[in-house]
Amino acid sequence: MGNAEPPESVADGYDEQQRAVQAERVVMTFMTIPAASIAGMVFSLVVSFALPIGLFVYAKKKLGAKAAPFFIGCGVFFVMVLVLEAAIHRIVFQLAGEALTGSVILYAVYGGLMAALFEETGRYIAMRFLVKPMDFPNAFMYGAGHGGVEAMLLCGVASISNIASAVMINSGTMSAQLASLDAKKAADTAAALSALWTTPSLTFFAGGVERLLAVVLHVSLSILVFQSIRKKAPMELVRAYLFHFVIDSLSVLLSAVASVWVVELVTALVTGGAVLMARYACMEE
Repeated sequence: MGNAEPPESVADGYDEQQRAVQAERVVMTFMTIPAASIAGMVFSLVVSFALPIGLFVYAKKKLGAKAAPFFIGCGVFFVMVLVLEAAIHRIVFQLAGEALTGSVILYAVYGGLMAALFEETGRYIAMRFLVKPMDFPNAFMYGAGHGGVEAMLLCGVASISNIASAVMINSGTMSAQLASLDAKKAADTAAALSALWTTPSLTFFAGGVERLLAVVLHVSLSILVFQSIRKKAPMELVRAYLFHFVIDSLSVLLSAVASVWVVELVTALVTGGAVLMARYACMEE
């Protein structure tokens, strides 16, 4: 007499029960997100949105800048970085593959060159032909827009997602949602979310610090490019390219061998150099 197979309805019920058990095991792996981590997420969110808005108000009210350069800066970042640079990256990565991405040094040099080339060229074109009048207040406003939209898109949106996920995890809502998924989807989602409780709380503040420095850098580089146009001084433009290349390349290189706070310290030093160079350019006759 052969082994009898269970009726289909019984088998389906058993499979469903097993999936539920597996999903429950995955859900049980969730840990509470520390309040300090959530505070870091909120800090990064506030910096990403409040800083650009604050600089916009400052440039308009205190410096007398027009509003248009801010939005021109936003538009140039979108076109030059998110459209054109991204398209070149896809082509280069398809052609070079592991030869590029497998070498930290090559990848860092390539990334720094592309960022400097596209962003500073876009900055120069905008200030040369789009920003009117091209003066210090409007250069400042342009930098706030260029760096501000980058902060909002790269850090602000991610911070919103992290905060929402952390609140759902701590309230138990995320567990309830994952319990309704099959085991594989629940496991994949839990693995993706695990960074929220395995990452040191202090690291979540780094995103806000990085964006703060990046916005300051963009304002400084915008002033350098403005001065290169006003004084017909090509070296000011060259300095803008160099600062952008150096800071992006070093960030990639150091990220592979040092902590995030070492990266931010070096970024702060290079940004400080850009600020001093921009101030010196403004003082020159």
